[in-house]
Amino acid sequence: MGVSDTGSRGTGSRGTAVGCTVWRSRRVRAVAVAFGVVVTLTACGADRDDSLRVTSVAPTTTTLAPGETAAPVETFAPNGETVDVLSLDNNFIVQHITVEAGTEVHWLNNGRNDHNILPADDPEATTWGALTEDFAPTMEYSKVFDTPGVYVYYCSIHGTPTAAMFGSVTVVAP
Repeated sequence: MGVSDTGSRGTGSRGTAVGCTVWRSRRVRAVAVAFGVVVTLTACGADRDDSLRVTSVAPTTTTLAPGETAAPVETFAPNGETVDVLSLDNNFIVQHITVEAGTEVHWLNNGRNDHNILPADDPEATTWGALTEDFAPTMEYSKVFDTPGVYVYYCSIHGTPTAAMFGSVTVVAP
């Protein structure tokens, strides 16, 4: 009695054709299960299309203790540089930018939704930013950042200062 690839001969004891078929069947099943696990885990990973999804943590800012005074802050003249930020549906792209003081940041609402650009520490946009009526689709807003610091902003329609549609401008001395 020999082992047959067809499994048609043998008595069913281990090492015979029938036993070999059963053993092969278990091995094939184990390989199939392992393959399924690998495929499932791989399928749960990020797509190449996820590149436009923005998930990030806002930069931290430093606050002064009561009675503490800030050192004088130097401001810088406009330097002629411009950096663009797109408002595309529910994201700011690029979300976090670093520029030299004197650089103009230009926001363009290139999506289909109304947005606003509100400083995290000034939700009424009294110091800078654009309210919803000033930043509908195709509208633009620009600001020259002349003082080093971290400026966190957000769209109150689609985010908060720390989640969803928010961003930051980190301004460094030239």
